Amino acid sequence: MRLIEWYLQIPRPGPGQGTVWDLRAAAPLDSNLPSWMLLLLGVLCLVAVIAIYVRDARTLSWPARAGLIVLRLASLVLLLVMLGQLSLSVTQTGHPQLAILIDTSASMGLEDRFSDPQAASMAKRHAELAAPDPPVRLSFAKSILTAEDGRFLRELQHSHRLKLYSFAGTSSALEFDADGDSNDRIDVLIDAVRQLQPTGEATRPAVAVQQVLDDLRGNLPTTIVVLTDGITTTGDDDRLVRAAEEARARSVPLIPIGFGSDEPARDLELSDVLAPDVVFVDDPLTFTMQLKSFGYSGQTTNVTLRRKDRPDVIDSVEVELGSDGEPIMVEITDSPGDEGDYEYTMSVRRLPGETNTDNNLETHRVQVRREQLKVLLVEQQPRWEFRHLKPVLERDPAVQLQTVLQSADLRFADEDQTALARFPVSRDDLFSYDVVILGDVDLAFLSAGALESLRDFVAERGGGLLFIAGTSHNPIDYVSTPLGDLLPVEVDPSLSSQDAQSTSTGFRASLTIEGRTRAALRLADSSDENTRVWETLPPLYWLFDAARRKPGAQVLVEHPTLRHESEPSPIVVSQRYGAGQVVFHATDELWRWRERVEDRYYGRYWLQMMRYLSRSNSNSSEQGLELVTDHRVYQPADTIEFQLRVMNPDSRPVEGVVPQVLVDGPGETQESVNLSPLPQSPLLYRGQLSSLSPGAYRARLASSAQPTGESPDEAATVPSVDFRVEVAAGELQNRAFQAAELVDAAKVSRGTYYPFWEADRLLTELPSGRTVPVSTERTIPIWNRWEVLLLLVALLTTEWVCRKRVGLV
Repeated sequence: MRLIEWYLQIPRPGPGQGTVWDLRAAAPLDSNLPSWMLLLLGVLCLVAVIAIYVRDARTLSWPARAGLIVLRLASLVLLLVMLGQLSLSVTQTGHPQLAILIDTSASMGLEDRFSDPQAASMAKRHAELAAPDPPVRLSFAKSILTAEDGRFLRELQHSHRLKLYSFAGTSSALEFDADGDSNDRIDVLIDAVRQLQPTGEATRPAVAVQQVLDDLRGNLPTTIVVLTDGITTTGDDDRLVRAAEEARARSVPLIPIGFGSDEPARDLELSDVLAPDVVFVDDPLTFTMQLKSFGYSGQTTNVTLRRKDRPDVIDSVEVELGSDGEPIMVEITDSPGDEGDYEYTMSVRRLPGETNTDNNLETHRVQVRREQLKVLLVEQQPRWEFRHLKPVLERDPAVQLQTVLQSADLRFADEDQTALARFPVSRDDLFSYDVVILGDVDLAFLSAGALESLRDFVAERGGGLLFIAGTSHNPIDYVSTPLGDLLPVEVDPSLSSQDAQSTSTGFRASLTIEGRTRAALRLADSSDENTRVWETLPPLYWLFDAARRKPGAQVLVEHPTLRHESEPSPIVVSQRYGAGQVVFHATDELWRWRERVEDRYYGRYWLQMMRYLSRSNSNSSEQGLELVTDHRVYQPADTIEFQLRVMNPDSRPVEGVVPQVLVDGPGETQESVNLSPLPQSPLLYRGQLSSLSPGAYRARLASSAQPTGESPDEAATVPSVDFRVEVAAGELQNRAFQAAELVDAAKVSRGTYYPFWEADRLLTELPSGRTVPVSTERTIPIWNRWEVLLLLVALLTTEWVCRKRVGLV
């Protein structure tokens, strides 16, 4: 066959492909005679040739007569080939297609326990193969496909052409599909499978299977293998059994491979810790957190509070657990008596049967201060916000307030103990403050050097800056100044402050999801009470509605109805700038919150906000380095941004060494991120990381980037930061393995169900399937080739010569 392919210039089939040959001919002379009549004519010709030679060659031996008969019949056959226009049809074929779907929803990130010995043994084996990944459902699926250099995939590839997809809400083809015996492609495919993470926020297996059927409708797979736990989070129409009905209609059986345990999924999850970052000596320090349980309804456990520098338990609370997924708010307290930076640990006691304890612990860092916060309040006119805010800050013993009022006369500084005659001119004087509040200030009264110093106060010193919008200058006049970069909002410079919104009906500020995670915006002790307070605060009537948040900024409070390009209009926006924190208030009417309650909410908000803004500056230069993230809680698809702040120039990372952050996650997983210095701020390094699985993480600066010459105590204090990656609550509400769903889907589609510990059976029980064409049919004419004509002439000549020699001519 290889010789014929070469001679007819037919391309050789690729790996895993073959060639189908087919001879085709038309009726000679385009005859319309039926086939039986053509066959009869052929038989008559055969009989006539034999009869003629029997009659005319009686004197010859039978072998000689047989040879002449064969030559004559061969000539007639070749003549029929030419008259019938005989041609060769060539089609290249390949292995049948096999689709493999891998569930990457968040429920595949759960860990199970197994009482069945066979299941437990295989689970242990796959856990060892999956290391350092945690022993969760998706890790087992990845282990089956990639273990032993991808043995499972390579064996399937011998008889099938593979197409792999990941799915959660929808399906997504992996970047490479493995064709034939291409080991290089299988290697790349194995790498792609290893990168999968359980980050999906919804599970819709029916939609995923339907998309695969549509994607491959021109060449349907012989089988669809689905690696999943069978959980559906979006409704009955998205269940796998619904897709099985469509697959059966297209003669494509489903083969589910199930991951999970029939035993109830048991887990305790501690999350959403809310606590201030800065408190003062002997102040009550309250940690509020959320505890969820699965499989422990009605049982009790303990939540304890510890401090890293103390071995004893500071506080403990007994909690009665509710139904699966029901959040229970837990509060636990301390009253630190010494100043310093402390790391607190909140942990929930493990209960029998719980396999995953990574989410039983949360940490929170708090700075305890003895000295007062130095706050500078700058305004042009004594507007209502200034008049209400000034006494709130004055009365708090933890705050040392100084004010600058541009419209005041010179005697104001002599009459008011907090008043300064002018904005601090000296850079050192400005850097002595923790927080600067900038109202509707006319920048014409400030020098260019003062604006530069204010920017450096935030970017380099780590000071806190709060803008309060006004009707004259802030923020319109600030856009084209050094303060424009600090603003966490974008403002069209062609607008004026008169474009701001003023209503007669009023509106209530709405707390965002991000705002709910900030202790600075907690106006009540419990989460439910805090939500109620925000929903019942007195309405506001003025808003600077010409601002949109900058990329990377977080909206903490928003307008309930007004929108800008599909985003709600922001009221309170926060962002990091360099080493410091900046907040923008798009309204100057928070003073209305004092109605009938005085400072219960208004005072609490402002004092908490001062502590929030002072967090960066209060780390002090002695700390040297600080590692932070742009959020505390992320979704799986989010990008985590790390910033390393050099609080003291003497603490720069070692010269020539790229600062690296090590990120420790669930199980033994670890990621690394290289940080790069920002051109505009050499004391700030930044790096990013994405596609992390749900769970609790701690990022820390690698020791190679630590400055040299530190004492052992200083070196032990490695800059680090904690954060969480969470999925939508609904995705993890149902955690139980749905084996019955997978069995039904296989039965409906006429497929077979395998538990994950029996997945290898698929390799021997999977039907080989029929080959499929992979190229268009090619027709090669035979009848008009010169070789056929030459052969016909040769046969006729040979017959004539033979007849002449025996005297028949």
